[in-house]
Amino acid sequence: MKRLWIFFLFPVALAQTAQEPRGLLPLLTHPVRLQALAQLEAARAQRSAQASPLALQAQGGYGLLGYECQSQALCDALPKTASSLTLSLALTPFPFGDTQDALRRAELTVRRAELGYARAVLALLAQAYQAQGRLEEALLGLRLAEAGLALAQEGLLAAQRRLEGGGASSREVREAEARLREAQEAKVKAEEGVFLARLSAQSLVLPDQPLPPLAPPEGGVPLRVREAELALEEARVLYESTFRALLPTLQAQVLLYPSEKDQLALGLTSRTLQPTLSYTYQDPGRTSAIPGARVSREVRLGLALTLSPGLLEGLRAAENQVKGAEEALRAARLQAQVEEEALRQALAQKERGLELAKKEVSDKAKALEETQARARLGLESPLKVREAEVALLQAELKRKQAENALLGAILDLYSFYGRVPFKALEAGGEQ
Repeated sequence: MKRLWIFFLFPVALAQTAQEPRGLLPLLTHPVRLQALAQLEAARAQRSAQASPLALQAQGGYGLLGYECQSQALCDALPKTASSLTLSLALTPFPFGDTQDALRRAELTVRRAELGYARAVLALLAQAYQAQGRLEEALLGLRLAEAGLALAQEGLLAAQRRLEGGGASSREVREAEARLREAQEAKVKAEEGVFLARLSAQSLVLPDQPLPPLAPPEGGVPLRVREAELALEEARVLYESTFRALLPTLQAQVLLYPSEKDQLALGLTSRTLQPTLSYTYQDPGRTSAIPGARVSREVRLGLALTLSPGLLEGLRAAENQVKGAEEALRAARLQAQVEEEALRQALAQKERGLELAKKEVSDKAKALEETQARARLGLESPLKVREAEVALLQAELKRKQAENALLGAILDLYSFYGRVPFKALEAGGEQ
């Protein structure tokens, strides 16, 4: 279906989405957005920490020593305290094993926080447009109530004149008075409605600033599908980590002893392939079991293997979790396909409804012009002119309601895709 009306109704929609939406500036400092942004920034900071290529660690110790000696003189000659200091530097030239899992989890956390931020901002956008729409409808409703009051006053005057001329009964006058009281009450309610609409909109939109128009999104991957994809990736990371825990771990270490109190070490483990450099100072130093000789270097190889029924059950649980996530993703895609079609049909219905409302406004405007022309010729009474004015305002209110319904359908599509339509409201867009 061709939607040429979009270019008539929203001639600058695409340009506006790239510009600063001035009417929506309060959303930049809204607590809901700031909370979602803080969570996103925290996730990004955690990812940066996981991606650090090195880590430095310092560790010290102090102890008191006690001895059992054959003679007190020997005990007095031995040191009474022990101290140590270790400096370690772990390098990550590339992510592997456990470090790769941690980095992938951090990346998935960022992506999930991005989706949460988009969901929060889109909810605020919907509230803002709804609040502005209610305010515009309330203002039109007030105009309509004022026109209805003028019509009721004109009707009462006409009934009173007919009563004086013998063309109406006192019952018709009472009915006109009742319509006037109803019109006065309707005006009071309309004023109260405008006040409440302004109150609800003041924290979401700027007063007297039009909101930027919105064009329907072209398409994309639905938000629910992206969330299901993230869940599947998280399940796969868990499975790989659980499977790796069943494998034997090989450790290699080279140690150098420049003196009895100093130690240099270079280590490597198969779980991460992270080279670790360390220096250790200890006092008192090492003693050799062989008189006149000391160990100057050492090469160590180690192999660790953990066998536990719990690990096997954990692997089976992780495997089932992956299968469940795959089926959840499949279900999300099927559901999204149906939902997308329903949203597109709802959008088309709102488009047709707006076209009908605009046609009704055009018809009522022509009817008002014709009534005014006939009134100038003395062929219609002022009461008929008032009635035509009220009919036009009613049609304009219907058009505004149709426009707001269309905006709601467009925002539903943006929420469905999880896309923020304005760059200024994206994460970091205000910077």
